[in-house]
Amino acid sequence: MLESPSTIQTSASIPRVDSEGSLAARAWRSLSGIIGALIGLTLVLVIFGFWRPERFLSSRNLNNILIYNYHYIVAAIGATFVIITAGIDLSVGSTIAFASVACAMAAKGFAVPAFDWAQVLTIAGGFALLVGLCLGGQLLQRGWHHWRAGSIAAAGAVAAGVLAGVIWALLAGRTIAPLSAWIAMLIGIGVGGIIGLINGALITTLSLPPFIVTLGTLEGVRGLTIYMTGASPISNLPPGAIHELHWSRWLGLPPNVWIALAVVIVSVPVLHYTVLGRYTYAIGSNERTARLCGVRVERWKTIVYVIAGVTAGLAGVMMTSQFDSGQPTEFLGSELTIIAAVVIGGTSLFGGEGTVIGSVIGVLMLASLRSGCNIAGINSDLQRVFIGGMIVLAAALDRFRHLVR
Repeated sequence: MLESPSTIQTSASIPRVDSEGSLAARAWRSLSGIIGALIGLTLVLVIFGFWRPERFLSSRNLNNILIYNYHYIVAAIGATFVIITAGIDLSVGSTIAFASVACAMAAKGFAVPAFDWAQVLTIAGGFALLVGLCLGGQLLQRGWHHWRAGSIAAAGAVAAGVLAGVIWALLAGRTIAPLSAWIAMLIGIGVGGIIGLINGALITTLSLPPFIVTLGTLEGVRGLTIYMTGASPISNLPPGAIHELHWSRWLGLPPNVWIALAVVIVSVPVLHYTVLGRYTYAIGSNERTARLCGVRVERWKTIVYVIAGVTAGLAGVMMTSQFDSGQPTEFLGSELTIIAAVVIGGTSLFGGEGTVIGSVIGVLMLASLRSGCNIAGINSDLQRVFIGGMIVLAAALDRFRHLVR
């Protein structure tokens, strides 16, 4: 008996999960990834615990592992969402640096450069190009005729470019007064979200590979950060809430550690028990099937990249408090550490699998490995060899899990 079109549409609009992708099967795959990360962390603790127990297992060292890696935990959570969708975010280190500088500049106050035509045209042209590409790509995906889509995209690009140029020209030469610490922190988090939105918009509207887009924003955002600051730290911040996030203590730990714990506690149910989480797994498992089931893939993928940007922005604010300044040249290579921690924690590079807890364990494992190597006096270059080998091993194990399934 043939189904009516309405019946087909209704059944297709409800995502179904087969036996292989059932909740129990997915939970077992996620647990197997966490078990691997736990075994790795246990081995690191046992090896260095026996080798240098008086230093490695001291409460001071264990506290330091938490205190100086909470930003990695927060950023890794956002990266987990992205990698589960079979994406990647190489711009996370640059985003952390940009958010740190933006937070510091907002808290301290800053002078906008004097009016310069080349600067205005560069800013206006950049905004025009970004809006035009994204708008044109979106309209073409919706089936608009290329002439009509191009005309509307060109008009939107011109309007965005003119608006950006006028705003920058009006701000040129002005001095921005220091803002309150809380507003400065929100600005740091917000600029991270904007970078994530740019990444998501370029990936979804133009169907560009995430690797290429985020590689571009990695360089672009880092260059903008260094240009804004002249590669000099934004220091001498006013005393207050930003400083206290790292240097005060609550129940023996900095507030930043408790903030990181709160992010973990919130993100676990979001990933596993909300529509966002279910769609994140569905997109990573099979994007085409998710789209056929009625999932608005482009919208949810963009949201995922915004989440990654927001968590990177929060990590940047945390590091502003730790350094007591905005650091434009720090966090080089942080994206590799974060991605490594997520993969070691059991999140599949092929998408569709992963957990927040696994990523946290991956961060702690890498942090413990670095701490143990430093205490044991192992050369820093050899440490990079160890970490690189662990990344390859984690990726290989992930591949074997898929082959034997």
